[in-house]
Amino acid sequence: MCQVFEDLAEKRAEERAEETRIETLFSAIKNLMKSMKWTAEQAMAAMDISENDQMLLKAKF
Repeated sequence: MCQVFEDLAEKRAEERAEETRIETLFSAIKNLMKSMKWTAEQAMAAMDISENDQMLLKAKF
């Protein structure tokens, strides 16, 4: 039973790490858009963000 809880805790920690990573990228993109007067697409291209991450981030705009 303890292993089940450990597995759940590990999975949740991984999910939170991914959420934090996406939020950090989103913030960096917004900063580039503001300071450089770029579109989201231009900022993501400059940051060399993967297509998968771009899809996740575009949903946030």
